[in-house]
Amino acid sequence: MFTRTSVILSTLMLISFGLLAQEREWGVEWSYGRGFLLPHRAIMNHLPQGPAQTVELRIFEQTNGSKSWQHLYKLPQVGVVLKGFDLANRDLLGFGIGIAGFFSSPVISTDRFSWNLEIGAGPGIVSKPFHEDENYKNIAIGSYGNAFVFLGQRFLFHATDQLDITCATAFNHFSNSAFSLPNLGLNYPTVSLGMSYTFKKAQAIDTLPSSAQKQSGKWIAAFGGGLKEVPDPKYVKFPTFSLMAERSIGLSKKSSAVVGIDIMYNAGLYANRNADSATVTPVGNTQLGLKIGYNLHIDEAQLFLQAGWYAINTNEKDDNFYHRAGMRYFFTEHFGAHIALRTHLFRADYFEIGMAYRF
Repeated sequence: MFTRTSVILSTLMLISFGLLAQEREWGVEWSYGRGFLLPHRAIMNHLPQGPAQTVELRIFEQTNGSKSWQHLYKLPQVGVVLKGFDLANRDLLGFGIGIAGFFSSPVISTDRFSWNLEIGAGPGIVSKPFHEDENYKNIAIGSYGNAFVFLGQRFLFHATDQLDITCATAFNHFSNSAFSLPNLGLNYPTVSLGMSYTFKKAQAIDTLPSSAQKQSGKWIAAFGGGLKEVPDPKYVKFPTFSLMAERSIGLSKKSSAVVGIDIMYNAGLYANRNADSATVTPVGNTQLGLKIGYNLHIDEAQLFLQAGWYAINTNEKDDNFYHRAGMRYFFTEHFGAHIALRTHLFRADYFEIGMAYRF
């Protein structure tokens, strides 16, 4: 059963196709890879029991330069990838599946060779999550349904106009964003080899539309809500809320900087603090943060990273700083969707889904 997090991230697949609704060349790619489970904490050292393996099927479409942003990213590929994993411990972890919308942009591109950087996200499944009685040694992940994210680079050697030989490295991550504990997450660096076939070779449009210009500054107001578990009380889902106000400052045609303020409320933190005999009122549990950030603009989508400092925070167990990574997609000039993960550095706090308004 999918968690709310996995359902939310599946929308990234739809966004990938929504960015490119026009007719373009389509292709498929199959690859096989090997890697390993990276135990990023000492208590996970018992989990790797051999190599990790992955098989991958991706369906992509090649942009042709009909929009200005496509030239900015050197005619990238977008599409959907299905990755199947042997998770390096069949007894405790089983198998994994990740389905992700992806964006693959060339760094170097010639008639015979391309080097692409890529990112993808979507829902994931782990077949053997933690269970108190039946699988208590799996202390890494507590749910069947998870978020799946990968970062990678891909090398394409163009054998013919339509056939490519591919070699790729990727960092693959499964997590439920603290929706169900435990949630240390699973990390898999992999190397893969494959073949890619394009069904129809389209003519690239060489003329860059004149609309391409430096990103303009905008005000953005956003709201995000989510659910999470805490150590005590156990097995209860608590709501979280975030109100965000930001001002963006254009840096280039592809990017902008952000300064802003966050008001955050975590009901799970409130319950956990009271269970720990640290009596606190709901108002006293509210957190106020000041932040800076970076936006990468891809058509109407914004991928962002933010770092914040707690100006008001009565919980001494929290770090002084927090972070947020996510995506916004604006369906109109003003209204858009907000999807993000809030963390304390590499420790997931909760997932957010909501709306954004820019003006």
